Amino acid sequence: MRKLLLSIFAFLPFLVFSAETTILGNIKGTEGGTYNNSPIEIIVVKDFITYQQEIIKKGETDNNGNFKVSFENTQTQIAIIKLGKVERTLFIEPGKSYFVPVKAALSKLAKSKGFFAKDSRKAIIKNSIPGELNYLIDTLDKTCSNFLADNPFKRKNYKAIKTFTDSIEKVYTESKQDYFKKYLNFKIAELQMYVMRKYREEFVKIHITPNSGYATNVQSMHVVNSFFKGRIKNEILSDDNSPFHRAMLKTNLDKMLIEINPSTSDNRELNELILLKGILEIGEVYYYRKSILTKALDKIISTTQFPLHKEIAKNIKGKINHLEIGSTAPPLAIQYEGTDFNLKDYQGKYVYLTFFKGWDETFKKEVEVIDYLKSRYEEDLTVICISTDLDLKVYKNFVAQMDETDHFFHYNFDPEILSDYRIPDFRMQETHQWEKTSKHLLIGPKGDIVYNQAKAPSKGFEYDFRLLIGK
Repeated sequence: MRKLLLSIFAFLPFLVFSAETTILGNIKGTEGGTYNNSPIEIIVVKDFITYQQEIIKKGETDNNGNFKVSFENTQTQIAIIKLGKVERTLFIEPGKSYFVPVKAALSKLAKSKGFFAKDSRKAIIKNSIPGELNYLIDTLDKTCSNFLADNPFKRKNYKAIKTFTDSIEKVYTESKQDYFKKYLNFKIAELQMYVMRKYREEFVKIHITPNSGYATNVQSMHVVNSFFKGRIKNEILSDDNSPFHRAMLKTNLDKMLIEINPSTSDNRELNELILLKGILEIGEVYYYRKSILTKALDKIISTTQFPLHKEIAKNIKGKINHLEIGSTAPPLAIQYEGTDFNLKDYQGKYVYLTFFKGWDETFKKEVEVIDYLKSRYEEDLTVICISTDLDLKVYKNFVAQMDETDHFFHYNFDPEILSDYRIPDFRMQETHQWEKTSKHLLIGPKGDIVYNQAKAPSKGFEYDFRLLIGK
């Protein structure tokens, strides 16, 4: 009986602090266009290192573009209202309701393609009033932005910045909203960070050490991310004999957490976040030994006392091992003009997945080898070619020149495909990166990545594949 009562009391906090949050509103086209009977998603961001998004609720607009979604919510957090190519962001609290009217150029967006084909901005909340969280944050941000814009010289002077930050602290001194109080503290830290850049230890003592729960607030994580950016990459790993480097190679987590920032070694919460931030940076920028990084992340996951740190570590692990050999290939589904392609339908055989541009004359020569591979290894291999052309006419002209077209598809301007398979969009990449017009991967019969940088058809792929299947 006692155990039963203890179990009930242990569960009570979740019952007490969980409350329903409601987001309702409507969406209209400013220059024509509608979004009626169409999907709506509510997305939250909890991890401010990888900015991983999580869909927590799905719904649909009605015949007139009105929407209403309600969901259980246990904490104050950032939410994104996603209506197709339109996104609106706001802070949501448990037990609160938000009325969000949305206006966007829906007709223009419907004709736009690629990464930039979306309208993303802060939500306008009609029922927001002075003292409400979104009102407080928007007002504070605007005040700070105006000060920086109007005072190009004062913003570089510590006394001027201190006078300004003291004044805004007085303005909001009566606020009792915990999330905003932390947001305000770290907004002040952000403003003082530049003028205190030569006094790093003092800055940490004043603004970072007295606080805790950094990962739960977007503004505190903004300061932590900015202040400790490049800590491992630029300051530590440049010394091959550094204690941190030796600890990393041995996956000595306790030593790493001390050496990552010795002056805050007693603050395990902060140093875990600095380490997590650093692992993500070196995992993405160059080929550090990912097996070592993964072991370090696994140790954080198994030992941390901070649940959100565990979630962040898992997200970083997934990010740095994305498309690595042995990992599961990302989902890949395309629907357009009667085409219904899904990569999962091809499990059971190896899939040679090629991304190409229809205007690339060199790829046309590869098609001859592709046709040979399809015929020669019909029992073991499926070849799928996906065009990432921004001009659909280019793709259609290319296909019109092909004898067989059942293995050619267009990515239908789905930016998630480019992101998931790391295909550069020239509008967002440096020139030397997007000049590589094709990319090849080999996916195993169970959907795992066998080669994440497979050779081109005419550059030795067949030799590697024959060794793999033993034929």
